[in-house]
Amino acid sequence: MMYNEKLSKFFKAKGLKQKEVGAILGFSPAMIGRYLHGTANIGSEFIISLSKNFPDVDLNYLFAPEIEQNMVNEAGAVYEKENILNDLEEIEDRIHNIRLRLAEKKFEE
Repeated sequence: MMYNEKLSKFFKAKGLKQKEVGAILGFSPAMIGRYLHGTANIGSEFIISLSKNFPDVDLNYLFAPEIEQNMVNEAGAVYEKENILNDLEEIEDRIHNIRLRLAEKKFEE
């Protein structure tokens, strides 16, 4: 099962429709639909909002690759939600600072 199918199942179990999910997470219903149908890649903003608004969501279950039979694979690392969110927020902050520096055209060498 792909992450989009798992997400769809998660929201259905909560009795939420795309429009409601979009309102909670801060995304348009159309974008939520694209995420749930697998036609758009999920970004860090979505993951951060998902985790903050649905603390019971299991990011490892949603996004860890499934192990197929007859496939050589090492056991995947299990990440704690707080560490993932901190890493994502740090990356977002770094990108934001780079954009600000580029906008100001102040390059350090």
